[in-house]
Amino acid sequence: MIRRFIGPCMLAILVAQGGWLAGARPAQAQSLQPLTCLLVPARTSDIGSDRVGIVRAVDVRRADFVEQDAPLVRIDAEIAEADLRVARISIAALEERLGRSEGLLSRNLISRDEIGALRTDLQLALANEARAQMELSRATIRAPFAGYVSNIGVSVGELIGPDPLLQLIEVSTLRAELVYLAGAFGLVSLGDTLMVHVEMADAEVEAVVTAIDPFIDATSNSFTVLAEIENTDLSLPAGTSCAVLN
Repeated sequence: MIRRFIGPCMLAILVAQGGWLAGARPAQAQSLQPLTCLLVPARTSDIGSDRVGIVRAVDVRRADFVEQDAPLVRIDAEIAEADLRVARISIAALEERLGRSEGLLSRNLISRDEIGALRTDLQLALANEARAQMELSRATIRAPFAGYVSNIGVSVGELIGPDPLLQLIEVSTLRAELVYLAGAFGLVSLGDTLMVHVEMADAEVEAVVTAIDPFIDATSNSFTVLAEIENTDLSLPAGTSCAVLN
């Protein structure tokens, strides 16, 4: 049978179903063995951009580890850079004019309406600067989380559109996807700890159940259980098969 930590409620259910602790019936034990067990990354993200442009630089390579917010791809931003320079020139000129005009206002040599118009122009120039800075920031695609680059779909000089630029995966936590036959429904609970054997790493690890399908797939007469496995030392490879220990 599966070795796992069970709570009082689960224990009562198992005892009521025929003396689990004394020994499971062969058919029941078999139903608790999943059809498939696969380790997948906890998070997989297809990184894209919300703008069209020419790729200026690709800062990463396949299998690189990147920290959160690290630059991944840079898109041509010459227009945004030019807009930013124009905005800053306008700001400097308007601040100088406003400083001189406020001195004239004290001597009644300029109207308050003219001062107000200058202040409005300055606010507009500041807004244009913020907008240009935002466009410049959007030209650098950054990592939404720390992880490994698993695929790169662009190169320098390429025109990008809505398609993903690269794929980023997080493997410090893995997720075991377990497919059980319908006969095991109700015998695994959220929070259960399953002992999982990963043959490729020759390791036995604990997997905590985090999600259970609330339905049976009519086509395959099965349901899926998801369990998380800590992998901070990166000793377990994602994509490998696994087995739940009896």
